[in-house]
Amino acid sequence: GLIKLFKVPRREPKQLGSPGHFNLWAHAQNLVPSISISTESQRIHCKTSQGHQATQTQEKSKGNAIRSIRCNSDGTRVSIIADHVYGKSVRIREPDSRLHVYDSERDIVDSYDFFELQHFPTSHFWDPLEPKLLTCETRQARKVPIVLGDYGVNKLSQPHLLAQSMVSGSLEPTESRHGIASDLTQNVRGNSSSGVQVMTLFVTAEYGMLLQDAFPLEPPLEALLGVQVPQLFFTRCSTRGTKTDFDGSLGNSDDGDNDTSNLRCVALCSRVMRDFVGLDDADNKTRSALLDFSFHLTIGNMDEAHRAVRCIESPAVWENMAHMCVQTKRLDVAEVCLGHMGHARGAAAVRIAKAEIAELEARVASVAVQLGLRNDAARLYRECRRFDLLNELYQAAGEWELALDLASYSDRIHLRSTHHRYALHLEALGSYDNAARHFELANTHRREVPRMLVTRGEQAALERYIMRAKDTELMRWWAGYCESLGHIDSAQHCYESVGDYYSLVRVACFSNQTNHAVEIIGQSFSAAGAYHLARHFEGCGDINKAIHYFAKSGCYNHAIRLARQYQLDVNLLQFSIEACPSLQVDCALYFERKGEFEKAVHLYQKGGELAKALDLCFKVGSAGRTEMFEVLSTISRELDNSAPPNVVARCAEFFVEHGQYEQAVRLYIRGGKYKQAIMLCCEHHVTITEELADAMTPPKIEKYRDHDDSSGKGEQYSLISHKAPAISHDERVELILDLARVCKKQNSYQLACKKFTQAGDRARALRCLLKSGDTKNIIYYASVSRNRDIYILAANYLQSLDWQSGSTDAAELTKRIVEFYTKARAHEPLAAFYDAYAQMEIDEFRDYEKALDALKESKQQLEKAKKLIDRECRIDVLESRIAIVTDFVQARKYEKSDPHKMADMCTAILSRREATTAIRIGDAYALLVEYHFKKGNAHDAFDLLQQMRQGNIALHPYLESNLLEQIHKTVGVVLLPDEKGYMPPADEGLVKEEVGEVE
Repeated sequence: GLIKLFKVPRREPKQLGSPGHFNLWAHAQNLVPSISISTESQRIHCKTSQGHQATQTQEKSKGNAIRSIRCNSDGTRVSIIADHVYGKSVRIREPDSRLHVYDSERDIVDSYDFFELQHFPTSHFWDPLEPKLLTCETRQARKVPIVLGDYGVNKLSQPHLLAQSMVSGSLEPTESRHGIASDLTQNVRGNSSSGVQVMTLFVTAEYGMLLQDAFPLEPPLEALLGVQVPQLFFTRCSTRGTKTDFDGSLGNSDDGDNDTSNLRCVALCSRVMRDFVGLDDADNKTRSALLDFSFHLTIGNMDEAHRAVRCIESPAVWENMAHMCVQTKRLDVAEVCLGHMGHARGAAAVRIAKAEIAELEARVASVAVQLGLRNDAARLYRECRRFDLLNELYQAAGEWELALDLASYSDRIHLRSTHHRYALHLEALGSYDNAARHFELANTHRREVPRMLVTRGEQAALERYIMRAKDTELMRWWAGYCESLGHIDSAQHCYESVGDYYSLVRVACFSNQTNHAVEIIGQSFSAAGAYHLARHFEGCGDINKAIHYFAKSGCYNHAIRLARQYQLDVNLLQFSIEACPSLQVDCALYFERKGEFEKAVHLYQKGGELAKALDLCFKVGSAGRTEMFEVLSTISRELDNSAPPNVVARCAEFFVEHGQYEQAVRLYIRGGKYKQAIMLCCEHHVTITEELADAMTPPKIEKYRDHDDSSGKGEQYSLISHKAPAISHDERVELILDLARVCKKQNSYQLACKKFTQAGDRARALRCLLKSGDTKNIIYYASVSRNRDIYILAANYLQSLDWQSGSTDAAELTKRIVEFYTKARAHEPLAAFYDAYAQMEIDEFRDYEKALDALKESKQQLEKAKKLIDRECRIDVLESRIAIVTDFVQARKYEKSDPHKMADMCTAILSRREATTAIRIGDAYALLVEYHFKKGNAHDAFDLLQQMRQGNIALHPYLESNLLEQIHKTVGVVLLPDEKGYMPPADEGLVKEEVGEVE
């Protein structure tokens, strides 16, 4: 043909490719022009720009060389295989693990990296008609150390030296793009141990390079030659005369030499692509549809894939599509595929899975199982954590080790069942020892191992197994087996070794060895053995022994039956007491008919028929049988809350008649007759304790409703009957008031206070508490009551106590009095208390400062008492007193700083008539006497003393005896004897305080 050269300066061609109508070549700068070749003209179809060289994706520190280039059918894409070049003086080429495709329309290089597979591409081919289908042959990378003399660095030729990143715009065929590609990559990685792999890829602008299929290239196939849908072409090496199994193989025929059987000949063979199996001779339309089907399966678009092949009837196509449905988890499309395949069993399995299994992955796994995709099914079961179904899959596939391992760690609920099924499997294979071991692990060996060995007739082996196992249940079974064969001695030995005394007694009775049976029961206390021996004695007619062993076994019904049958009443009463309630009532009726009423009453009571027991007591007692009163008294003490109220009331009346009032009160309470109980306590002086008072307090209406729950909550309800009649609120309050009055009458003031409080009468409750004198409880009760009258009552009571002593307790009482009057807003009583407090400070402690503060507080309270009639008059009097006390406090302050002014102020105070109501005038006289004596005016001081005597003011509370003696000695007057030797109490207190401070 015609060859036309295009001259490009300084660009020497390095690689040349000529697929179809396009010729492409690479020069030294790695630019790849594409030349369109036709018979009419040649022109440059496309060329790479300076910005996108074929080796753009490589590290800039490395050299690169193009090894092979190919162009697709329409000339829009160029595939490139390159090498890394190391060194300068010695250039070493290392294969690149990536296959590059340059897209001329997008001006972008896409790459597919085989690094994860430990492979590198060796050849590549485009389909001559389909521009997006590319095939590639790859080989496994070898780890060969390379020494570079120029750099002096040892490097290892392995895939990790290849570039780790894609070029800009490239797309990775990994999970980040499509799940199908990732799954296919996993399958390829599983086959990567093969030295050569053949892979088909789809290259598109939207999805980049996607792996469509991969399979290992195995002998006799040698190398990939090309692709044309639906076939891949390979070279095949074989000796002459060898037949090929591949369709479409072509070989050279040479008839020249007879010794040609060992000659190596190369032939051409083809292989149908995966998605075209069975349709390799289809027309172009079908091929195009199948190609679209394969492409849409690769990108995971099941809907488009289904539309592409819905008119194709080939089961192989639908099977391939069903396989992809497993990868994409499209259960709906998988059902359609199974229908087109005619896979009735698979369709039925899908319907069952949809009805019984909730997880989508588990449903899809059932499809994978029907298609033979066991690995996919296992993966799906693990994804949805249905380890039980995965366990069943492993068992069905015969993978027992995997099943046991899975059950041990992830499906322990089915561990025993897995061991059991594996044991059955081993039994079927004839591995009986291993089967027995797994039966033991399944805990089914007690039944399955004897069955297995007996079925085989291996009684000796079974005996050895049981004796070696030393299992109680197995030993007991073996003893029964020996007994059935008539080996009594062996059976007894086995029974004794496992402690089965019942069976020993049974065998002894069978052998008529009753004495030995009695010894066994005496040593073992076996109830079952005693029962069997009793039946044996009954059969032999020994009734007394039969009754004895029936009672020993706890079967009192049989002992009672024999005692009544043979009129043995002594044994009957003894066993009836230990029997169940129904038998006790039956025996009581038996004794009642015989006239033994005491026994009958006792058994009626033990059997729970209390009403019948009491009725019988009343009936017999009314007939003159006085011994029944003691029985009735005993029964009444054991009455509980379940006794009917009318029965309890009758018992109470009985006790009243016989003078047992306290017991009658308790019975009245149980019968719900609270008024009668209170009246009985009042009339017959029954002491009311706190427990009895709480019991006589009728519960509220809602407590009747929930009484079953409250019956165990303390002693308050221990005497209340379940069937006590409900009463109204007013009736309940009246009963509680009556109870409180009785408690008050019995001087139980605290109980009376409690009951008055429950009745809502807090004022009377506090009055009762005041009579008890319990100050602590009075303060507490007043604090929590929040009632004005109660506050006033409590404060009035506290004023009657010793609040003036000045101790800590007195200070606390004062605080509480003020607090209660303040909370009650009782201004007048509080004002009076402040007035009394001020007077106490003046009289007892001469503390005029505190007294002044108290008087001011009293004035404030009087001002708040708006309804007080003489409020203004009392305020005026109080203000006058406050003024006097204020002046006197000021005078005392001037005693040391300005004595003259102090004397003038005291003289002025003494001249006022109301001074005696405000202060102790003796204190003012004392200040003046001391002032004049210190100034040397003894006669003036003596005159003041005379004024005090004329005013009947005692001297010794205000002046010291030494001062009095000195004044009288100075003026020449003799001091009276009764005015000597006294010290003011306040000064005595001061002395004590000073002594305490010194100490």
